[in-house]
Order: sequence, then C-alpha cells, then structure tokens
Amino acid sequence: MSFLRRHLTYANVVASLALFLALGGAAFAATQLPRNSVGTGQLKPEAVTAGKIAKKTRNQLRGVQGPAGPQGKTGAKGPKGATGAKGATGATGAKGAAGTDGTGPAFEVFANEFSGKTVGTSPTQVLAENLPAGAYVISANVSLEATATLSEVTCVLSTGGEATTSVDIEGASRFPATISLSGSIALGAAGSTSLICSSEGVPVPVVYANVIATQVKSLSRLAG
Repeated sequence: MSFLRRHLTYANVVASLALFLALGGAAFAATQLPRNSVGTGQLKPEAVTAGKIAKKTRNQLRGVQGPAGPQGKTGAKGPKGATGAKGATGATGAKGAAGTDGTGPAFEVFANEFSGKTVGTSPTQVLAENLPAGAYVISANVSLEATATLSEVTCVLSTGGEATTSVDIEGASRFPATISLSGSIALGAAGSTSLICSSEGVPVPVVYANVIATQVKSLSRLAG
C-alpha cells in the first residue's frame, strides 16, 4: 500500500478514470440497436404472437368480414332415437253440439190366432194403429188360414194413398196365405192408419197380423 501511495499521482488518477469511461461507453454502445435495424430476417419463426401485438394494432390488421360461403351438403341421416316417455293425458275436450234427430220411434200393433179375428165378406178392420203427429213409413202383414172353399182376400192399408193387394186362399192348402203391404203417411196432427181386408167367398180366419209405423225425420211422396 505504501508503494501505491508513493506512486499515485494526479496524472495516474486522470489516466485511469479516462480508461474506465472509455471502456464503459463502449459496453453501453454495444447494447444499443440502431433505429429500424431489426427486420423479419432477425426474428425467429412464430416469435411474434397475437398476445405480443398491441390491441389497437390487431384491430387495424383485422379485415372486413367476407361473404357467406355456399351451403354445405345435407348430412347423413342419424340413427333413430330411443322412444320417449309416455306423455300425460290431455284435458277432456269440450262437449260437442247435439246431432240431428235420427229415425224413430216405431209403433206396432198386432193380433194372433187367439185374437179370434176373421176376414168377412165385407170390408173388415183387422188392425188399427193410433199415431201422434209426424211422418211415418208403415208396413203391414196378415197371415190367413186356408179354408175348405176357394176364396180371394183383398187387403188395404190406409195411409192417405191406399196400398192394396189380394191373395187366393186355396182350400186344399195346408199352409197360411200371407199378404204384405207398405206405405207412408204424414200427419199434421194425431191420426191413425188401418189394415182392412175382405173375402170374396167365405169368411177367413186370421192367423197373425201386424202393423208397424216407423217415424222418420222427413218424408217425400211423389207420384210415379
């Protein structure tokens, strides 16, 4: 130390300080890059990421949205899905309007062999049926017992336009002869219909007879 103090002069100190500043300035200069001296050649691939770019710069680099592309092809049909759970029962619907009246009612009057009815040689009322007002389709049947003498029996169903038919009763027959009639009638008020028969020969016993009147909603009668 005594050696250094003896040889430390003002000139030595100034020279040493100058050397230190010179070396420090060179090191400082070596760490400074010239302006615009870094280009794409000095950057490693993918060194600059979106996060390293300022948001304002990213917005400036974003282009306008392009037009929509063409619609793609329809994809393949997917597999059938599982059956879903049964849904809850729906509420009861409102009551519908009443429908139109149908056919009916029907009225019948009848007589059998125990009624003791006989078709005489003059017009005989076999059956009569009273009906309320309305339109009706009427049918009548009468079965007559065979007699020893040939007789012709004629029956009429009074409906306003009488239906008439006749049958021959053969004495040799073992089976009853049957007459069937039908017609229609429209009654503006309560009325009746009758089955009237007569025999040209001898009186003929009635085995069975009936008259059925079925009410209908409407009735149309036309002469043919």
